[in-house]
Amino acid sequence: MPETAPAPAALPEPAPAAGAAGVPVTVTALGVPIAVDGLSAAEAGQFRTAWSRCLPAQPGPAVARVQRIPGSFDRASEALTSHITLAAIDELAGRLMMFHACGLAAPDGSVTAFIAPSGTGKTTVARTLGPALGYVSDETIAVDAQLRITPYPKPLSVKQAEPGMPKQQEGPEQHGLGPTPAAPVLRSIALLSRSDSGPGTAAASVEPVPLGAALLELTPQLSALARLDRGLVQLCTMIDACGGVKRIRYSEARDIAALLPQLAAPDAGSPSGWAPLATGPAADGGGGGDAAAPSGGRPAAGSIRRATVQDAVEVEGTVYVLADSQVLELGPLGGIVWELAGGWTGREKLLAGVVAAVGPHPSAGELLEDALAELLGRGVLEAA
Repeated sequence: MPETAPAPAALPEPAPAAGAAGVPVTVTALGVPIAVDGLSAAEAGQFRTAWSRCLPAQPGPAVARVQRIPGSFDRASEALTSHITLAAIDELAGRLMMFHACGLAAPDGSVTAFIAPSGTGKTTVARTLGPALGYVSDETIAVDAQLRITPYPKPLSVKQAEPGMPKQQEGPEQHGLGPTPAAPVLRSIALLSRSDSGPGTAAASVEPVPLGAALLELTPQLSALARLDRGLVQLCTMIDACGGVKRIRYSEARDIAALLPQLAAPDAGSPSGWAPLATGPAADGGGGGDAAAPSGGRPAAGSIRRATVQDAVEVEGTVYVLADSQVLELGPLGGIVWELAGGWTGREKLLAGVVAAVGPHPSAGELLEDALAELLGRGVLEAA
């Protein structure tokens, strides 16, 4: 039997020509009104359907504008979702803690933030668990200091089976997701760790994540952390208020449903001990150092002191520093040097302080120099 030729695909409606205004649409992303320009009438209808939960109740001025890119509507729609999200994040930077996360709410409005890098399961979790819960977002969870969340019930960005195809932007109604709560509050923070299913696959489980490890894993999934006032301190405070960070190990998203009560329970282990640290040199420039600059003079050549960083905390004896928008874990020696170098301090005094803290070592001088070189290179210390 001869093969039947496939029917030709329908041609997409052409996008408005360059310079054409198109049909304007405004959405509210993370509470920020954003205007979308360049859509045709048909595209505007599809766009409003997908973004139905983000349409403003009352018209008003937009804070930012984004433009449809040329090409197919599927690809343009994917790009618009990204541009809208980035515009909202930029507007809120320095005001809210913004997790790269899926958020689902219990009937009382308490939210679990499921955190993972792009393309590793957040939308699947939202699509799978969302019909029985309240849909808050599959992309960004923005939280204030009182744990209040600004909802962002955007379309789900669904990956296609064919590689290289744009993600489909599918409205929450298309997947029957639960209603978005009016006043959601962050209750628990969970890191998603998915493994492939197969013979011998372990059952889905929940485990606590130590605070230090949580900081290192969470911070790459946060937007504009360095623009918050004492961002690490705020993050540690938020983690404490949520009873610690949990890790979900799973292979199928549906298996997470049975674990939800465990996510809401506080960590039963010992509470994490942490404290804020100074974010720069001592106010008087000396800080107890032995190489302080005389009035109007320069510090002694080769002396060392803490540089000004964006934030610093100590977690169970380990120092974590937010510098140049990255969180650095200082090793035991680095943490001791950070504490000792509050003001301009000579290397001999630093070495004496290190030996007093950890005991003598035949290579103490070399180890200290290696640590100083690394910390100076990272911008955590500065040299005269």
